[in-house]
Amino acid sequence: MLLFVHLGGMILLLAVPGAWPVRLALGALLGWSLYRSLRIHAWRRGPSAIEAIEMDGEGMVSVRFAGRDDWHACQISSRFVHPWLTLLALKIENRCWPVSLAIAADAVEPEPFRCWRVALRFRTVAA
Repeated sequence: MLLFVHLGGMILLLAVPGAWPVRLALGALLGWSLYRSLRIHAWRRGPSAIEAIEMDGEGMVSVRFAGRDDWHACQISSRFVHPWLTLLALKIENRCWPVSLAIAADAVEPEPFRCWRVALRFRTVAA
């Protein structure tokens, strides 16, 4: 999905007329966006990549970032729940900007993913 969206951006960038230096700069920014998205969401590397997420019985959510051992409490500010994909925007304590998390169904164990989707769908998580 990340590749599809960035490829669509490249096609639009090539289709829209404009000065070549501006198009090159926008192409470089689009390439950097693709690299950063792949690094965070696909490879789970970097300081803002979430390596683990857990939810307790009361609906409190905690995350652990890649390469770190400490857990951070967070709130789910927005969510998209589908049987194949779950997208979350997480507001983490002591951070100004929300962190996004994409969880594909084939990337995790099926039963915990099903339970996670059910909990998100029926709003047992405080939003």
